[in-house]
Amino acid sequence: MFPTNVVSKAINLWESVLGSSKVLMSNGLSYRGYAKKRDDGCRRACADIPPERDPVCPIPCDRRGTKKEGILHRIKLRLIDGGTNFGTPFRYLQDDKYVCKEIEVPEPKALPAPVEEKPCIQETRSGVQVAVLGADTSIGQYVSLLLKQCPCIKKLRLYEARDTSTGCSRELCQVVHDLQHIDTNCLVQAYSCACHDLDRCLQNSDIVLMLESGYLSMDMPMETRFNYQAPIVKKYADAIAKECPNAFILVCASPIDCMVPLIAETLKETGWYNPRKLLGSLAVPEMRASTLAARALSLEPCYVNVPCVGGTEGDALVPLFSKALEYFEFSEQNAEMMTNTVRCAPEAVAKSDCNCVRSAELSEAHALAGLVTKVAWALLCRDVPQMSGFVETDPCQIISPARFLGVNVLLNNHGICKIVDLPGNFSPLELHLMDYAVMNLKYNEDLAMNWYCDYMHAECQLGMMGTKTQFFDTKTKYPRVLECIKDMA
Repeated sequence: MFPTNVVSKAINLWESVLGSSKVLMSNGLSYRGYAKKRDDGCRRACADIPPERDPVCPIPCDRRGTKKEGILHRIKLRLIDGGTNFGTPFRYLQDDKYVCKEIEVPEPKALPAPVEEKPCIQETRSGVQVAVLGADTSIGQYVSLLLKQCPCIKKLRLYEARDTSTGCSRELCQVVHDLQHIDTNCLVQAYSCACHDLDRCLQNSDIVLMLESGYLSMDMPMETRFNYQAPIVKKYADAIAKECPNAFILVCASPIDCMVPLIAETLKETGWYNPRKLLGSLAVPEMRASTLAARALSLEPCYVNVPCVGGTEGDALVPLFSKALEYFEFSEQNAEMMTNTVRCAPEAVAKSDCNCVRSAELSEAHALAGLVTKVAWALLCRDVPQMSGFVETDPCQIISPARFLGVNVLLNNHGICKIVDLPGNFSPLELHLMDYAVMNLKYNEDLAMNWYCDYMHAECQLGMMGTKTQFFDTKTKYPRVLECIKDMA
């Protein structure tokens, strides 16, 4: 009986224990047992409590927790870690086929970076130095006044060409002191030929402006004006070759058709001739022709440009009124009338005032100052429009009996960079005037060359006579010999 009682009691105990958690179904109702997760005073259903997740392996893995590491697993770990097998040394063998190698990604072979060719940029300068030869005249003073206001000119040197025995002219000194009061950074200095300051005036000059020395009437024949100006211009050219051979020379001394060949021959003699830095002024006739055409067309002068070719004055000057405005052409009678007006403008202005030999000084000063300003900006690496100038042409470019001709030119920091070809569509009137102008230019060039040859021949003869008489003309005095001569007498 004893074993039977023990078994029955055990069965009753287990039934009571399991009955508390067993779900009983009765009358369509289900009962669920509750378990206490933690002592926080809150009872929850077991189904509502989510399982805890492993931070290392978020996926449930029953095998990880139930598998127990054995002795073979430990030995395997020791072998992989480089240990020994029960105290016996061994060599670690590894199959390269099953070892993960780091894949080396080759660097892409890029082409070498292109070398950028840096353009040759000229060093910019603060300003240029301008020397005005013949600044003692009225036109020279007006030009100096306008150039003093130019921001691209840092130093302005005025030279007095008239020979005075009392030193520097008081008028030029007064002009310089008066110009110094203008509120610009341009420094103005005065020099005189009486003090032999020509060389000092031209030292380190970038632009040399040659004006007429003295008051010459335009009614005078061209040969007379040339014979008066040629010695002075020859003197200027010799000094330029000595002091500033790389300066840009602007010739404004009439007759310009003769002075430009004379200066070229003088510089060739010294070996400093550069045709890219010698320019005869055509600014005055070009300004007059453009203004006249603008008035005839009732337009602003800034929109009209009449280029002048051929010579610089008289019958050699040919203004191209057919190129004044695109898609417009003057009649032949109007073009001929305006051409004569431009050619005779200096005489017409001079005749308007009987007491004045030359009255067109203000307009000429304005044109010359504009020319100097354009050249100065070009030397400072600025872009300037093309303009007319009397230069030496290339025989391969322009076939003409005259070596020097007035054409359109382009400027840069090295001087004249390009000579523009003559336009091919001349009007019949302009073609006739151009043929006659070329013959006059040839005559003026021969006149300058003949004068230059005669001048050099005379100078050579004077030099030879000076060497012969130098031995006999001694400056040493012998007083003892003179006293003996007197006693003998």
